Amino acid sequence: MSKITPLFYANLFVDQVQDAKNKFVETFILDDKAAAPIKQFIEAQRTFTKELNRSATEMAEYVSTSSKATFEKMKKVA
Repeated sequence: MSKITPLFYANLFVDQVQDAKNKFVETFILDDKAAAPIKQFIEAQRTFTKELNRSATEMAEYVSTSSKATFEKMKKVA
């Protein structure tokens, strides 16, 4: 099975956005004590968003497969 999936692209986008946020913090917040909690928050956002992407993908796959199975059963009855 290929590793290139819609979830891969969604997570790739999340990583790009979060990496840009980290770069912004590294560039403009020079105090390490102030930057550390901001970076922790950015990483928490990354983790949360990737988990949300995974859940949404799993739900979409479930709805798709169960709908297909339901329609196949309905075709046999009709």
